[in-house]
Amino acid sequence: MDAAFLSVRWGQRPLGWLWVAVAAVALMASPARAAGKAHGKPPVEGVVNLNRASEAELLLLPGIGKGRARAIVERRKLHAFGSLDDVARLKGMRNVVAKLRPHLTVSGDTTLHPAGAGHPAGAGHPASGAHPATEHPAPAAAALP
Repeated sequence: MDAAFLSVRWGQRPLGWLWVAVAAVALMASPARAAGKAHGKPPVEGVVNLNRASEAELLLLPGIGKGRARAIVERRKLHAFGSLDDVARLKGMRNVVAKLRPHLTVSGDTTLHPAGAGHPAGAGHPASGAHPATEHPAPAAAALP
């Protein structure tokens, strides 16, 4: 059908569809989308051990919702993940694993935290390398006579 025919017949502007296309492009080029803030989650630093992480820790990752977090936890109950490729074989996880690979591991400690959260060294945070028990040394015992 001709655009002029539609405008006469339905009372629409001939190029009304163009406004929809412009609005869609503007939404796709928004600053939040360009900064990589998928799903409204803040950017993260560190890694998550997929063989040890809780559902709550998994939910910190962009692209991981309740369903995917639950699937990871349920699958590892049957058999620990040997590699990230094992995780990528789960339904709907291939692209997520590819995107989050720098933040995923199957061994070692989980050190994930929001980017720029300011975890100073010695604060007892796993990423700081300090052990919580050594953060505040016990006072020296008084010498006995």
